[in-house]
Amino acid sequence: MDNSVVQRAVQALELVYAPDTPAEDRKAAETVCQQLKDDAQAPTYGIYLATNSNGFAPQVRHFGLQLLEHAIKHRFSAGKSRGKMTVEELCQIRAQIWELVFASCAGDGTREPQYIREKLVTIMTMVIIRLWPSMQWTDLSAQLMHLYMQSIAHREMALRIWQTLGEEMLVYDRDAMATVRKHELTNGLVGALLPKSAVMELYPNGYRMTTDSSPSTDGNGAKSGKRATLILLEPGNEEGWIMRWAQHTIEVAQQAGELSDQQELLLTSLVDTIATFLDWMPIKAIVATSLVARLSQLLNGVRSDLVRQHAAAALEIISRRNSLAGDERDAILQQFIEAHNGEALAAVASAYATTLPAQIDEQWSDAADALAFARTLSQMCANLASLHWARKKLERNMLQNPERYIELLIMFSRDRRYSVSAPVLTSWTAIVRHSVLSRTAQVTMAFSTLTEHTTEAIFHVCRVAQALAVDVSSGQLNDLADEADIEQFDSLPEFRLFLTGEVRSRMLNIIRGMCNIDPAGFISWIMPSLLPVFAPHNAENLSVIEPAFMLVDAILSTMDDVEQRALADGDEQLASQIQAARTLCYELGHCVVRFETSNAQIMARQLQALPAFAFLLRPAAIESETARSLLLAILQKCAVFLKHPLDVPNVRELRVVARRSTAALVRLAIAIPDSLMFVYEDLFQLVQANIADSQVTNIVKSYLSEFQLALIAGSSRSISERKHLAQPVVQPIIDALREFMPALQSPAEFISFLGLPALDQAYAQGAISENIQQDLQRARDNRMRLWQVLSTLFICLNRTLDSRGSTHNLTPLWSDYISDLVPPVLLLIRSLHALWNSEHYLHLPWQSQQAQTNLFGLLDMAAAERQSIVGGIADVDTEFASVPRNIPNADQLAAELRAFQHSLSTLREVAYKCMGKFSSIPDLFTTDKVPDLAGNFAGCLFADAENIAARHWRILLTDIAIPLLQNVGNWPGIDAHSQLNECRAAIARFVLSWLNPLFSFCTEKLGREWRDLLARGTGLTSDEQPSAESSVSDDMIHEKVVRDWTRAWSQLIFELLASVMRWFPQAAQIENELSSAARITTTIVESKVGNPALGAFILDSADTFASTLSAALTTLHFKDSTSVHRVLLQLTELAPSLAIVSLMPMYVPPTPTHASICSTYTSRIQSSLTNMGADACSSVFTWLATDLALGVVHVLRDTHLIDQQDTALALLADLLYFGSAISSGRLPQHWAFRNSSGDIDQRVAANASDAKIAPVGNPGQVFRRAVLQTMLPSIQEAQMSEEDVEHAVQQLMDAANGKHRRALLKVGLQPLLAVESSQLFSESKSSAKQSQHQITDSALDRKAPSSWTNKHSGHSSVLDNDAQFDLGEIMP
Repeated sequence: MDNSVVQRAVQALELVYAPDTPAEDRKAAETVCQQLKDDAQAPTYGIYLATNSNGFAPQVRHFGLQLLEHAIKHRFSAGKSRGKMTVEELCQIRAQIWELVFASCAGDGTREPQYIREKLVTIMTMVIIRLWPSMQWTDLSAQLMHLYMQSIAHREMALRIWQTLGEEMLVYDRDAMATVRKHELTNGLVGALLPKSAVMELYPNGYRMTTDSSPSTDGNGAKSGKRATLILLEPGNEEGWIMRWAQHTIEVAQQAGELSDQQELLLTSLVDTIATFLDWMPIKAIVATSLVARLSQLLNGVRSDLVRQHAAAALEIISRRNSLAGDERDAILQQFIEAHNGEALAAVASAYATTLPAQIDEQWSDAADALAFARTLSQMCANLASLHWARKKLERNMLQNPERYIELLIMFSRDRRYSVSAPVLTSWTAIVRHSVLSRTAQVTMAFSTLTEHTTEAIFHVCRVAQALAVDVSSGQLNDLADEADIEQFDSLPEFRLFLTGEVRSRMLNIIRGMCNIDPAGFISWIMPSLLPVFAPHNAENLSVIEPAFMLVDAILSTMDDVEQRALADGDEQLASQIQAARTLCYELGHCVVRFETSNAQIMARQLQALPAFAFLLRPAAIESETARSLLLAILQKCAVFLKHPLDVPNVRELRVVARRSTAALVRLAIAIPDSLMFVYEDLFQLVQANIADSQVTNIVKSYLSEFQLALIAGSSRSISERKHLAQPVVQPIIDALREFMPALQSPAEFISFLGLPALDQAYAQGAISENIQQDLQRARDNRMRLWQVLSTLFICLNRTLDSRGSTHNLTPLWSDYISDLVPPVLLLIRSLHALWNSEHYLHLPWQSQQAQTNLFGLLDMAAAERQSIVGGIADVDTEFASVPRNIPNADQLAAELRAFQHSLSTLREVAYKCMGKFSSIPDLFTTDKVPDLAGNFAGCLFADAENIAARHWRILLTDIAIPLLQNVGNWPGIDAHSQLNECRAAIARFVLSWLNPLFSFCTEKLGREWRDLLARGTGLTSDEQPSAESSVSDDMIHEKVVRDWTRAWSQLIFELLASVMRWFPQAAQIENELSSAARITTTIVESKVGNPALGAFILDSADTFASTLSAALTTLHFKDSTSVHRVLLQLTELAPSLAIVSLMPMYVPPTPTHASICSTYTSRIQSSLTNMGADACSSVFTWLATDLALGVVHVLRDTHLIDQQDTALALLADLLYFGSAISSGRLPQHWAFRNSSGDIDQRVAANASDAKIAPVGNPGQVFRRAVLQTMLPSIQEAQMSEEDVEHAVQQLMDAANGKHRRALLKVGLQPLLAVESSQLFSESKSSAKQSQHQITDSALDRKAPSSWTNKHSGHSSVLDNDAQFDLGEIMP
């Protein structure tokens, strides 16, 4: 060891932590420290610096531990590669770490700070993960027992080691070696933690069997990957650590007097360590160690709020454990309720009682802790019911004496602290809906109490919610709700949302369940109490009427479900009960309809309840006068709310009521269309009268048209009759669009239609004259009429084209009108896009300068649009830059500009959505009803594409492009199997003209945007003040715009890849087929996503297939994690399947069946394969081995995409694994090579200059070597050994489990990964100059710059801030 190196390191650390160190000196000091990490003697220096007796400062000792951590993480390997840490060296470090661990807890004043002890725990856990259990380490339990039996501080250290080991194995996924060695580590934990008796019961022969998820079979027919491993049982550890910890908790808890702080910390550490392994422990082991009984004693036996909370949390974890296996299925519930005479349940009830208001001050030091404790107990009891007692497949009540448990559930459900009662409400819903428990005598005895309390609680919740909605004093609110319950929420609106959403819906579900059990009895019971609520004196009492209407809706919808079930099952007894309840329901209906109020909120609730009476008004019942009178009364009630005077004070609330009225009508049209058809003529006249009424708003008129079409679509009339009935609804839309057609023929006409010439005159004259005012009003009316027509069209399309294959689909109707509807919408879109291109309007005779420069600023981002992008509520923008403030009518001009901006935004959005809906009509693509559809659509996209603002591409992709690609060829009623060629031809005619150009445009434009963002981002991180030309907020908004566009683009790529994936099952399934020589997949893989016809078209078109794959890889280079994740997920499914298929031509199938399977798959990408002879691989092979591999490596090395590394590693591991599927030996049959030399495509061979990675051997080896050859520059840049990477790849060839493969690859590529990169200080000279300038200024902060720590970026720094180690805490 070189002492001068030690001295340099110490001096460097002093400079780093000194507050007055110049920034450039601190940077140089960090470089010295980083270089020491990479030194071959780093472990030796680390031990020396970390040893307390050597007299170094705590910061230096912590850095020494970091050297050890870095060396273990990056250098340990079971291989013998040069520069790697061997097992023997790691064993030596282990011994030195043990000495440091023991010394760190000494009680002689040399005890280490917490952050150093935590780092020691981390390093010891890393060593355990890599070495134990093995021949080199068989006595871990004995060593930890020696540590555990020292002092309390040593005991806490041992517990932290066990807890951290459990977290790394079972909770987190930070150390890939924990996944690589999970089998061995699990065996070690079984032998160390569980009692020997439990181990022998679980594994009678002492061996633990595991089966890999391999699809293959070996030559003897045995399952490949099955392993039997002897469980290591150390002498002296027969009771196991879990039992030892459980017993120790009781011993400490039973000590007389109050717990000291040290004892309390020890108890919580013991409970937390046990809790770490509860999700992992076999249920039999939980029973054998009596953990439920032991932990339950801590709920009452300890006067420590902290211990009680941790014990309750551990019990809640146990209550979540669920097993479907035999005798273990009921074990958890019996442990809580029946084992040990129900001591656990009694302890829970007693502990819960301490949290009630009468005892809380005496038993708890903090009401918030008591509330959290009660909430945990409630969730635990709820889990026992929902997951165990009331599970779906339960055939009998497995509890002999559930009365005490039911009483406890009732107690929790009656708690007015609704965060406590909410979990149990869910369990009651499961119980009352359970076919067995709902008819068990002990349970049904509690139903009356439950129903009464729940009904009362619904009214109470609504009173609290109403109080929260108005400005009430804290005293009034505390009279209704618990103060601690309120304070746990960030705000009163959040608490109100919790009550009105989660709590109230659960209560209503209980009411529905009770009504479902005995409909007639429940109606008879509740009606005498419910009818008086609708008395006139409650007309304005929202807190009473609102829950009443909710109960009406819940009861009647349940009655409807019960009636439908009775009819379907032929249950005459149940049907007769429903019939008997109808009389009361009719009475309730008339009572609800007659109710009058002036409160808009109550009106809205009343309208929501009206459609629930639909079950009384079906065609079979409508003949009766009672039903007919109720139907007419409901329709008349809805009609009353459609219109309102425009000058009333609460006009905005009444508009909401009018919208709810149309929603009620639509719901009725969907539920009882044939009943409404009896009065259709009257309804039609009613609708037409309201459409002509000036007191009815335009949006309500649009929804009335929706009501008409929903009614026509749902009726049982023939399609010809429905077309006839719909014609008066659709024709006005067509006529209106024809009226607007002249204004859409050219940009000049459209500009005139919008009213911009009048605005130009106002600017030129500096005032708004009467004539200009009239012109502006006329233009505003035209814009509003156009928007209303388009909105009505979209609402009607959305209602009648949205249900795939249902009777509510009016596709044949819309097919008759597409020639009249589609061209105007396309022209409108093109006209809107043309506004972005100044060449279309500069030549016009403008009079004002504002019109000629930026078209009055209309295309700039409005305040409302700006706020919608960044989130929040938009403020009204009162000023426009183009409006001179010194002219008359400036405010009126600004208002006109806002109206113009709003019109353009709404027209654009609704036109896009209409075009997206048109894609659901097959005749639009299979006929020539719309001439040159593809060309016109391409013109809409690209005529002015370069000028369209980035923020509008997101909605263009989301509302037009993606729906088109999802729907075209994938229409309802079209069989993708039998009519595939027809669908594929329709797609080709429409898509070819614009999809490939869209690939080119979006990838190129987004690439420029991201490069510009990164360039501007560099400027933003400097300490210089932003210039006037570059506002930080504007840059942030622009970044959000680009990210939104990127995410929409990634969704489009996802849909395309999902469509291709419909023709290939998962790679493991293909391997299964090849292994069993039996076809087990269908022609098209069943999936909820993807368009099979589009996938067939993409695979049939080599250019489109290549463009799709290229666009996917380009997206991986954008710095948006969400977008990259979306594309990676689909590539993870598709690429391994393509790897197998692309290599199939390289092999000779051993049987005709195999030949048929191979032919089926390869034919699907036949047009994308080149030179299918014996001397060359396919272009798909080349793309996988080069382009895709480069894209994945880029993700792995990109610091902006660190959170996508695991997905990228999984993709690369599966690609390598399944690329060798046929020749790996996993298949039972032998596959001969077509080309024994293994030559590959020249584009790959040209890069194979290194003989060690030259592609030789069988095709699987060729593929792996080609991938490694692609990765070689990155491997060399990371200073990795090529042999180590090849060794890691070879290891994953034998790993059948995907997670295991990913972990193996992560271990092998760790130095290459961005999160593990050690290249933080080896920057290029060009960037170093800029960094130097930044650091000089930031040194004035008197602390280390944030850019040097991993809190600022994804880089790993020499000063990586642990949870217990922060620069801000240790610096002066």
